Order: sequence, then structure tokens, then C-alpha cells
Amino acid sequence: MNILRIIFLLPLTFVLLRQTSYGQINSCEEADKELTNIYSKIFPFYYGGQDSLDYYSGLFANKITNYINNNPLTLTCKFKMLIDSNVCSIVTSIDGSFRIYSWDTWQGGTMHRFKNIYQFKLGNKVYTKNLNDDEEDFGAYYTDIFTLKANSKTYYLAVSGGSESTKDAYEQIQVYSVSGNLLNDTVSLIKTQNGLKNSIGFEYDFFSVVDRPERPIRLIKYDVAKKIIYIPVVLENGKVTDRFILYQFTGQYFEKKINKHK
Repeated sequence: MNILRIIFLLPLTFVLLRQTSYGQINSCEEADKELTNIYSKIFPFYYGGQDSLDYYSGLFANKITNYINNNPLTLTCKFKMLIDSNVCSIVTSIDGSFRIYSWDTWQGGTMHRFKNIYQFKLGNKVYTKNLNDDEEDFGAYYTDIFTLKANSKTYYLAVSGGSESTKDAYEQIQVYSVSGNLLNDTVSLIKTQNGLKNSIGFEYDFFSVVDRPERPIRLIKYDVAKKIIYIPVVLENGKVTDRFILYQFTGQYFEKKINKHK
């Protein structure tokens, strides 16, 4: 390689390095704006233009995943634009150590295929995990994370939901814990008549609750003080009633109690 070629390549390499570094140290505000802008390009192609929809949906997924994976401080980012514009649900545990990002890819039709990123902290280190990489996994939209401390451990109760059609929807509550640098999504803490479970949920008719004012709809409730999970009673036709099945934490497991009006 001659000296002129070396002289030319050095500045070029320096420019590329600066561009790469700049991309890695973008502020939360810059990332928030860029991601919201990319996502805004997806929906116009929902009713036509599958190739463009797939492109922008994939671009958003790659951008947000890479940004979160490469920037541990995002665990405390507010991402106000993403949240306020309903682009992404970002729910964080009260201790600030566990966060879940959820967004609709708009690639599932009426079933709404969601993507999720799980972010958690142990000590001074922050880790990320994608638990629904399977193409058959439609993911879920997370609305709440509740914290349970018991037996010198911290458990996270994450409430999520989704839809299988415009009418058929589902909701569940699932238990997580952090051990080492691993996120454990198989913690069996709920005692049912079919044995210990990691999660409990139900399917329901969305139109039976469509008039409720809150969005997203929140059907499962949790009493932090009493450590009680409230699962609504759903009739065979999918109608959600005002009655609940209660599971109260008794020191080792959540165990079923009597039905009760909330």
C-alpha cells in the first residue's frame, strides 16, 4: 500500500469511528426522537405496502434493540415521546431494577404481534434479554410490574395482554426473578388445582369490556399491601364479570381464596 493511499484512508477511518461513536453515545432524548420518528412510518403501510411495513418495523426493532443493548443507562431513560405517542409501553418495577419494553410490530394482522425487550439490573451491571424470539411467539403488551419481596428474594409480577382477533383477547400475570446475570421466567409461585404455575391468565371477549375508559384495558389487579392477585371471573361466552378469583401470598406461594367483589 503506497503512502498516498495510507494518508487517504486514515482520515476516512477517523470519520467512520466518529460516526460509530456518536451513534453509541446518543442521549436518551435523541434516541427517543429518532425511534418515535421511525415508528411513525410503519402504520401508513398497515393497509397496503407489506414490504415497506416490514422494512420500517424491522428497522425500529433493530434500532431500539441495539440502543438498549449498548446503553445500560437506558434503564433510567424516560422515553417520553415513545410513551406519550403510544409507540412503546415501558413499564418499570418500583425498585428500578426491572423494565420491560413492548411494542406492536403491526405485522400480525388482527392478532397484533408484539416484540419485547427485558432489561434488568443486578449490582452495578445492567443486562438485557429478548425472551420471545420464536417466530411462533406473538409476544404480549405489558402494562404493569409489581414487586414482591419474600424469603430474602425479590419477585416481579408482570401483567400483560394481547389479542388473537378483534374480538378474542387474553391477559395474564407472570412471575420473574433475577439470579446472577439471568432473568428467570419460570418461577413457579402460583398454586392452582393443576399444580404450581409460573403464570395465570384467561381469554375474554374484548367487546364485553370495550366501554371501559382505561387504555390499555387492565383486568388483572394486584393489592401490593395484602399481596393478593385478583383474576376476573370470565363466563363461557367470554364476558368479563365483576367477580374475582383471589390468590393471596401465604409466605411461600400464591394460594386461591374465596371469590369476592372488588
